[in-house]
Amino acid sequence: MTVNRKWAAVLPAFALVIAACGGGASPSPSGEPSPSAPDVAEKCDGQDFSFQLSFIPNIQHAGFIVAAEQGFYEDEGLNVELIPAGPNVDPVGAVGDGTASAGQVDYGQLLRARAAGVPIVSIAQTYKKTFLNWYALKDTGIETMADWEGTRVGRTQVGDDPEIIAMLASAGLTLDDVETIQQDFGVDSFLAGDVDIATGVVFFHPALFNGMGDYAWPDDFNVFVPEEHDAPIAAQTVATTEEMIENDPAALRCFLRASIRGWQATFEDEQAAVTDVMTMIPEGAIPEDHQRAAIADILPIVGEGPDDNLLQIDRDQYVETIGVLEEVEFIEPGINVDDTFDTSIYDTMGPLE
Repeated sequence: MTVNRKWAAVLPAFALVIAACGGGASPSPSGEPSPSAPDVAEKCDGQDFSFQLSFIPNIQHAGFIVAAEQGFYEDEGLNVELIPAGPNVDPVGAVGDGTASAGQVDYGQLLRARAAGVPIVSIAQTYKKTFLNWYALKDTGIETMADWEGTRVGRTQVGDDPEIIAMLASAGLTLDDVETIQQDFGVDSFLAGDVDIATGVVFFHPALFNGMGDYAWPDDFNVFVPEEHDAPIAAQTVATTEEMIENDPAALRCFLRASIRGWQATFEDEQAAVTDVMTMIPEGAIPEDHQRAAIADILPIVGEGPDDNLLQIDRDQYVETIGVLEEVEFIEPGINVDDTFDTSIYDTMGPLE
């Protein structure tokens, strides 16, 4: 197996950083503006605001980075610091203890945090679909979930994998029917044949494989997406504390307005957005041409375009997620979905410009 050295070089730096990262108030129906939304947006007055990213800065954070680089946060009167994740950075903890004003937190982790007494809630939803997938080469014959039986399945995170458990259950299988193996974040374990099915993310692996040139994504793979196999689990939220909502809702409204503008600008000029993103990526961590390819994979899970309801919470998806996570025993039963999110900031933020 030959590997394009330019693309292979992305793996060590990015993989090391990734590996080290370790209630609703009167929600309005999806797509319906709140009757209390002001006609004129309320600007901020120089407040400091910190936003904890989920990983090393990369194309999955494009809208937030573009908002910073294009001055959208400044337009709102907000002094925003985007905080990269890295070794010993826990986004849940950073938001929960007030180190960050808000942050990107996976909905499942938010549910667990609330169960542990951490008063954080979702005020926006970054992705409308999951960024996770599992993939196998077509020539292995692994075409359905039933074909997973007896295979070696790669895992990139330590701890529970509710998506794997739920997808296996859709075929009447359990974790006892597969061998789970800790894989690297990149593709070394997969290319070495250590795993039959590997974990991937849309913002990294498709562009990596296509850039390396040995395999074409998705043509050479059978790709398993949780939503297509009875495992619809909501991905990342914009989370903050109940205290922040009470004490400075204006700052949160300013942040959401500017962030939505950032995502709109990303849809409108993808390549300009990549240029902005590269300003925050550590030197040598991810090649620019990888990010220029990967943006085409991240935008479809954010929305359908600049006129979509970007960052809007989908309550039905949260209800479905809780049901799946309870069934696979990732969370304890009895969670009230409306306690896990608050649409009041989104619904009252007013016009974007």
